[in-house]
Amino acid sequence: MLKIKILKTMKKLLFAIAFMTVGSVAVLAQEAQPQEPQTPPSTEIQATPAPAPEDQSQDQDKGQAIAPSELPANIQASLQGADYSGWTVANAFKKEKDGKTTYSVELTKDQEKKTINFDADGNVMKDEEKPKN
Repeated sequence: MLKIKILKTMKKLLFAIAFMTVGSVAVLAQEAQPQEPQTPPSTEIQATPAPAPEDQSQDQDKGQAIAPSELPANIQASLQGADYSGWTVANAFKKEKDGKTTYSVELTKDQEKKTINFDADGNVMKDEEKPKN
């Protein structure tokens, strides 16, 4: 008689353990979705592509649109400095007037926009901050 009670109790325990195992597997299977690793935001200035040729016609007063990688090394070094940390190069332009070459760089940071003009030697000529859009 005691043996029968022990067997019934063991059956109940085995059933309960099996039920909990199946339930746990089902819950974990629902939660197991691959997540993309989060990368911290970069503090480097990121270059965006130069505007398409049709966009260049409206920027004639700014000069010829160029890729940020085409800027002289001394201008690129200035843009990597602490003064422009967190800013992204939106557009870059090269303009020749009266035999002098100047470069205009449009930067963005969150909602702010800024245009910096450089001479051919990489010296800052003027900064223009544009209002938030």
